[in-house]
Amino acid sequence: MTSTAPDHHRTRVPAEHRVLGLDRRTLLPALVVTGVFLLLTVVVPRVDTFIRWDDSVRAGERFALADTIDITPVTGWSVESGFRLDEESTSQQTGELTVTGDGVSVDVFPGSFDGTPAELLEQTDKVTTLANDPTFRVVGDVTTLTTASGETGVMQPYSSVISDGLAAAFVIDGTGLRVRVYGPPAQMIASAADVEDMLASIRTTDRNDS
Repeated sequence: MTSTAPDHHRTRVPAEHRVLGLDRRTLLPALVVTGVFLLLTVVVPRVDTFIRWDDSVRAGERFALADTIDITPVTGWSVESGFRLDEESTSQQTGELTVTGDGVSVDVFPGSFDGTPAELLEQTDKVTTLANDPTFRVVGDVTTLTTASGETGVMQPYSSVISDGLAAAFVIDGTGLRVRVYGPPAQMIASAADVEDMLASIRTTDRNDS
């Protein structure tokens, strides 16, 4: 006759692995996760607050993502990489933009693409570092995102225990824009309006007429 009662002796943690009733084999991973959480939610935002940025976005500055696509980052945010338009609205180079502010990072990656924004979103790596986070999960559905100039894209939010964020995608005149926004949950909420304004500022321009 086979017993169906749970065999507690088989699941009980051996005495040599117990500390204060806990399985000490799980303590190190738990401490690592806790340490990363405190680093990203407490230490990084505080360091970010005290660091004096030496390359901040000035009011009205635009950055060239492609030959005819610009974006206006939030005034005061730090420029990690990007190509400014000069007073004549010209730039010798175009390409990726990364800006940070209040613990939130915004990355825009332009490139040739002939599909739809939804297809580009599917290809977007939603923050590579978070892909290894076991708490990472997509939250909510894909929604439509429209810029102030009428360009239409899509976006999808995601969340994890150490960071929240969103991935967005636009396809404008054969150029795909992959957007990643991420930061600690509290900072993401505080910066939501700034991020929305930044994405809404994406537009096409004819620089020959500027």
